[in-house]
Amino acid sequence: MRILLAPGCFLPLTLSTGRQPKNRLRNVTVGLRSIAVLALVALGACGRTVEQTAVIAAAPPSEALSLNDGVERLTMALFKNAEIELAQLSDRTLVIDPLIDRATGNQAISTRSMERRITEIVRERFKGIRPQPFTTTTLADRPLILVGSITPVSGPGVIPTTNSPTQTYRIWAAIADLRTNKIISHETAWVRADGVDMTPTKFFADSPAWLTDRSQTSYVRTCSLNPGDAIDPVYLSGIFTAAIVADGIKAYEAGRYSEALSLYTRAQVQTNGDQPRVYNGIYLANAALGLDAAAEEAFGNLVNNGLLRGKLAVKFVFRPSSTQFWPDRQISGPYPMWLRQIAANATRQSTCLRLVGHTSPTGAVAINQQLSLARAAFVKGELVQQAQPLSNTTETEGRGSLEPLVGSGRDDATDVLDRRVEFETRPCLRAALDAPLRG
Repeated sequence: MRILLAPGCFLPLTLSTGRQPKNRLRNVTVGLRSIAVLALVALGACGRTVEQTAVIAAAPPSEALSLNDGVERLTMALFKNAEIELAQLSDRTLVIDPLIDRATGNQAISTRSMERRITEIVRERFKGIRPQPFTTTTLADRPLILVGSITPVSGPGVIPTTNSPTQTYRIWAAIADLRTNKIISHETAWVRADGVDMTPTKFFADSPAWLTDRSQTSYVRTCSLNPGDAIDPVYLSGIFTAAIVADGIKAYEAGRYSEALSLYTRAQVQTNGDQPRVYNGIYLANAALGLDAAAEEAFGNLVNNGLLRGKLAVKFVFRPSSTQFWPDRQISGPYPMWLRQIAANATRQSTCLRLVGHTSPTGAVAINQQLSLARAAFVKGELVQQAQPLSNTTETEGRGSLEPLVGSGRDDATDVLDRRVEFETRPCLRAALDAPLRG
C-alpha cells in the first residue's frame, strides 16, 4: 500500500498479516513511530522540511487542559508509552527529583502540586511501582527516576518558551532507569495558566541570589531527552548531591535550620556541590540560626562563585517605579551586608563589573528602559560607597523589560527576578585598573 503524505508525494509501505507476537501492542507503537520517521524522510525527499511537515507527523492539541488533567494525562502516557514493557516495571521503586521552572530553576507551588499528583496517580494506577522519597538511600537501589519541568508558551502545541504574558504552560517529564542509565519515556502536555501558580517555594523565595549553573542546565537537558538516550552525564554524576540538596531544602522549609545547615555543608564537598543552591542554603541556614558572621561569609562565597562564573543576579527588591530599595527591614535589612560583600569580592578579584538593570514587562517601554538604568546606577553608587576603586571599574546598563526570566507581568512574588540587577564581569581596560593608583 501507499500513504499519501502530500500532493504527488507517497510513502510505500508493506504490512505483514502474519501472526502477531505477544507484545504486539509495543510492536505496533514502535511501528507507528517508525512510519512517522519514514514519512519525514520521504517528505524531505519531496522538498519539504521537517518544520513544514510537523503537523502531518503529529497534530498539536487545539486547547490546553486544566493543570490537574494535564498532569494525569502526562503521567499515564509516561508509563503506558514507556520504551519497556509495563511488566518489567513491576516491583520497581520510583523517585521524583523535584520538578523545576525551566527559566529560573526554582521549585514553585505548582511544581510541588504536580509531584504530589504524579505520586497519587502512580500509586492508584500502577500497583507494581513504589513511589519513594528522593534520597541518597533510595538512589542506592538504582530506581526509576522522574524529572520534569514547566514553562510558559504562546499556545497549545507550542514548544518554544515565551517571555510574554500567556494563558498556556507546557509541562513535560522524562523517566530514566538508573539500572541502565537510559531514558525510557518522555511525554509533554499543555495546561491552562489559570491553574498554574509559579510562586517560588520558601527556600527559593528566600534565596538572595540567582544564577544558572551546570546542575540546573543538566537537569533540564535530561528532561528533554528521548527514549533510548543516555542520561546527561553531568546530571548523573551529581544525582546524589541533588538528593542531599533536596533534603536540605525540606529541612529549611520545615524550620529545621541546624539540620539544613549540616546537609548543605555536606553537599558542598560532593560532586557538583559547587553550586548556587548550596551557597544560598548555607547562607539562609546560618542567617536563620542567628550566626551573622557565618552568614556573611557564606554570602561572600556565593558572590565569589558568581563572579568567577561571570554573572550573578542578586534579588534587590525596589519600590514600584522607584530606584529606592524596598523599605521593609524583613526584606532589605541584609542589603548593606550584601553590598559590602559584592564590593569586597569585586575589589579583591580586581574584577571589572557591568551592572545591568531589568524591569518587569508592565509599563511603557521607554520608562522601563530609563528605570532599569537608574536602578543599576543606584546600586553602583551604593557599591562605590563601600569601595571607591569600583567607580572606575564599574559601568551600568539598562535593558528595561527586554530580558524577563518570568514575564508574567504580575509584579508580585512570582516574578521578582524580572526586577533584578545583574552583576556581569567584563574585560578591564588597563587605565581603569590603574586609575585608583594615580594621584
